[in-house]
Amino acid sequence: MARREVGEINAGSMADIAFLLLIFFLVTTTMEVDAGIGRQLPLKLDQPINDEQIDINERNVLEIMANSNDDLLVEGKFIEIDELYEIVMDFYTVNKVAKDQDVNMPNYSKVDVSTCATEISKYKEALVKDPENKVLKSELGKWETKMVLCQSLDEKSYMEMNKQAVIQLKNQAGTSYGLYIEIQNILKQVVNELRVEACEDLDFPDYFELREDREEDQEYIAKLRVLVPERIIEAKINR
Repeated sequence: MARREVGEINAGSMADIAFLLLIFFLVTTTMEVDAGIGRQLPLKLDQPINDEQIDINERNVLEIMANSNDDLLVEGKFIEIDELYEIVMDFYTVNKVAKDQDVNMPNYSKVDVSTCATEISKYKEALVKDPENKVLKSELGKWETKMVLCQSLDEKSYMEMNKQAVIQLKNQAGTSYGLYIEIQNILKQVVNELRVEACEDLDFPDYFELREDREEDQEYIAKLRVLVPERIIEAKINR
């Protein structure tokens, strides 16, 4: 019986097929990218038109420090990480309802339509003399946002946190990334909870549904940043 020869497999197009599959997977596969921590830079302090020096009161600065041993200090005192939430929340809220209930925390002042109108007029006059001044333009924009906010409220006013109030976060070079993230999460949690509360009180849309790239949401976001400012200054300590 004659032996039948096995035909050769034509592999000439295999390279083309493999190349096409490679392109397919490159196009359709999504790569996980480290996005880092989203953080908005603290707002610049309001610039007085007369350029007077601003003295920072200690009550307006909450100093948080993490050292290379992962010890956490607030205002120079050692605390546990689970104590930080209440401290930061108090920094934001203690004096909001009862004015100067705690002289060691930032005070709040009343902002109403009349206050906004005065400040808007002042900055507009200053811009006539110096129309390219970016600081003056920024301040004018802030007061215009505050005016819109006041006009939208039933009381035509709101309580504003002291403009100098900031949270100062300091980290030594050896601070673990885990502790740093825990601190950041707590700071963000406090701001988010207060903004969610503001949205509920003012009948705004769900805070977590607001998007900066949607024009209809931008006014809500601007108002929330006035009501609950996120002012965090970070610094690295080498010693």
